Amino acid sequence: MQFLIGCLGLIIIIALIIAIVQWIFGNILAVIGVLIVIWGAYEWNKNRNMSVSSKAPAILIILGLFLTIGWFAMKPEPSPEVAEEDTYEEFLDSKQNEEAEIVPVTSDPNESDEETDTAFIKAKVLSVTDGDTIKVDLNGKEETVRLILVDTPETKHPQLGKQPLGEEASAFTTEQLNGKEVEIEPGIEERDRYGRLLAYVYVGDKMFNKTLIEEGLARVTVYPPNTEYLEELEVAQAAAKEKGIGIWEVENYATDDGYDSAVYEPDPEPEPVAVEPEPEPVVEEPAPAATVESFKNCTALRAVYPDGVPAGHPAYDSKHDRDGDDYACEN
Repeated sequence: MQFLIGCLGLIIIIALIIAIVQWIFGNILAVIGVLIVIWGAYEWNKNRNMSVSSKAPAILIILGLFLTIGWFAMKPEPSPEVAEEDTYEEFLDSKQNEEAEIVPVTSDPNESDEETDTAFIKAKVLSVTDGDTIKVDLNGKEETVRLILVDTPETKHPQLGKQPLGEEASAFTTEQLNGKEVEIEPGIEERDRYGRLLAYVYVGDKMFNKTLIEEGLARVTVYPPNTEYLEELEVAQAAAKEKGIGIWEVENYATDDGYDSAVYEPDPEPEPVAVEPEPEPVVEEPAPAATVESFKNCTALRAVYPDGVPAGHPAYDSKHDRDGDDYACEN
């Protein structure tokens, strides 16, 4: 029995030593501070006995107190460990409850598409006014829609009249949109001063406003605050301008202020110059064929031509020109 009590006492002493060592290492700065205070007190007592005046003991005591008090004041609180089984199970239960309460933003891809497309309104094109203006059936109501950021040449403007390529732009819009189902994306400012709906028009995934620019049938025109796709359309316009298609075929026809029809007019054709007809060639009548006279001998020839005849005369014959001087039957 005494042996067991002795063993138990030894175990308690060892446990205390371990606890003290752990505490010392866990609070090492505080322990150092206490030791510095003891050192300062020792130096102060020694100096007093020797009647020596020194500030060192006071400094040591203050430094030691600062370390000790500062350590316990700033020591972080130990985080509690979840050690017990029931506490850990409660932690898991609470975690599962939190995860169950988290609702995913989109569990159905169809719901995601619907939320993304809330800015688009389905409509049917009823008619085309001109290249950049259409009439649509919007939820059973007829609306005039003016395409944002684009301007096509006019076809029936009261002041500007019909501008070059206006009919082509109107015909293209009619071909692409008339009678078709489209999607409308209203601008930030939804209506202009005429009450027209300002919008981007989509055929499938393609913005028709941009298509007009790409085809060279419209120029970019800006009316803030509807500038959401301005940069994209300006890039398309630069490409069409570089190709020189549509409104960019004639230099300076499309400008920042609109369209200059005078530049597009072709140069007047020069008046035709009257050309006098060439005179008919004069056909010379052929000279009458020479009549050949034949004489048997010079006696017969001289009876007609007493002095004879030269070469080339109808009566000349080489047989009568014996001396070969081109003169026959001379005297």
